[in-house]
Amino acid sequence: MTKNFYFTFLTFFALYLLQAQSLYKGSGNVSFISDAPLETVKAHSTKLNGLIDLDKKTFAFTIDVSSFEGFNSPLQKEHFNEHYLETKKFPKSTFTGNIISELNCTGNCDQIIICKGKFSIHGITKIETISVHLKKTNQKIDIQSDFEILLSDYNIKIPKIVQAKIASIIQIKVLIQFNQINE
Repeated sequence: MTKNFYFTFLTFFALYLLQAQSLYKGSGNVSFISDAPLETVKAHSTKLNGLIDLDKKTFAFTIDVSSFEGFNSPLQKEHFNEHYLETKKFPKSTFTGNIISELNCTGNCDQIIICKGKFSIHGITKIETISVHLKKTNQKIDIQSDFEILLSDYNIKIPKIVQAKIASIIQIKVLIQFNQINE
């Protein structure tokens, strides 16, 4: 009876370890560009955090929106936080989704995958589909994604007086380096 108990315990423990090997935690940076007719606005943050589970085919990231730096002036940053993104009211932006394309990544890999999920900005959540470049080497994964969002989709209003200085479509770039979680 004791041998069966140990065998069962070791089997469940081994399964748990195998499951944990597909989970990765990471950090990185995100940048955006507003390329309008009269002005280009660029900002970035190094406060991006993410998780990816290759077995469950899930992918998520989050950013503290007030952590963006750059802009063309301190006043621009202030307007970004207070008027456009209202970061005191909506401090985080998140993506939580699934990898919906074929994932061939049991060993090292380098492939483009498609993720579909809930993207939340400014208190609005929409379903978005993004293309992601995934590169896995040993116990590390690098992710890069370039995509666009339409400000009006997220109820971000731009006053008419500055519409020629702020683009209605914003280009976003996400870079995350993940390390395998060994529990």
